[in-house]
Amino acid sequence: MSTPYRIVGASCLAAFRPGHDYRPALDEIMGLGFNLVRVFGGPLPWCSQERQHVYDGLPTFCDEARARSLHVYVSALTETGTGYDPPQHVSEVVARVQGRDNVLFELANEPTHPTQKDLTPEYLAQIMTDRVPNTMTRGLGCADDDESIEYAAGDHVPIHLDRSRDHWNMVRRVREMLAISETVGRPAFNQEPIGAGEANIQGKRCADPAIFLTMSALNRLFNVGGIFHSEEGLFARPLGPTQRRCAEAYIRGSNVWPNDADRLQYLNVGHAGSPIVSGTFNNGDLSQPGCTRSYCGCIGPVGFNVTLGISDMNHPGAEIGNGWRWTQEVARDQGVIVRHVEYVGGRAHIVERQR
Repeated sequence: MSTPYRIVGASCLAAFRPGHDYRPALDEIMGLGFNLVRVFGGPLPWCSQERQHVYDGLPTFCDEARARSLHVYVSALTETGTGYDPPQHVSEVVARVQGRDNVLFELANEPTHPTQKDLTPEYLAQIMTDRVPNTMTRGLGCADDDESIEYAAGDHVPIHLDRSRDHWNMVRRVREMLAISETVGRPAFNQEPIGAGEANIQGKRCADPAIFLTMSALNRLFNVGGIFHSEEGLFARPLGPTQRRCAEAYIRGSNVWPNDADRLQYLNVGHAGSPIVSGTFNNGDLSQPGCTRSYCGCIGPVGFNVTLGISDMNHPGAEIGNGWRWTQEVARDQGVIVRHVEYVGGRAHIVERQR
């Protein structure tokens, strides 16, 4: 795994808390079809996880993940406000994962969070240079603003989508991750969006499988790696029934395009040669007709469209044209439709196929 473009991961965060068996969660993550788990590699006072628990447990965790064909994304610095030495801790964590080909590394989880202390981009970049071998895939951590490139000095750019927006306007902003990737010239990583829960909790949990289907389909369209986050994933436990339906929807969304090697070109409504020539937009207000957004990803004369935030499933609000036609519908849930498209006439803007 040389780049995070096709990461389809899941949270398995507080795996090292004392007395906890994370293996049932890993079994479920593997069985659902994910290829990576994200784990916290630092202290977590809220569940009694200490640094020594991480040092003792991380090698076996990586072995258990390897046995299930899973990569491990380690987020090393958590709760630095408790007073430990960040560079030394990073060295301790690196010593336990260095040389493993299934490990990706992040310096800090949410470095600007109140539980963290003085984790500036410059400080983390220096720790990365001094303590983390450049043979590992390395990220600094996510900025407070989901459009910021402040912490973009690593090999990839972790991003946490702002959960304060309504769900459709939150999930559509995977588009902005592509813009960040293009700006910095490195892959963006949709690392911790809103988590699935058994019930909706404003700004924290979402119980709607359609949002997670949309999230992963947009990750694929915009060539962004992604993590399925959840309440049980926070605690490294098997999922509750609603969270599992959300996870299954996430996997469906990740498989809407058959060839993992294809890097799709994004074409918005009105772009030259875009399959979608016009739309009726409701800006996330589903009491209004149309859709919130309609995006296409194309390669050569084929591609797929994600129309999301649909008010009336019989009238999605996206008009196809420019010589393109719908071929097959590949995924649907309330509020979202994913369809393949094919170019059949004229000389529209055609994207070169990349092998």
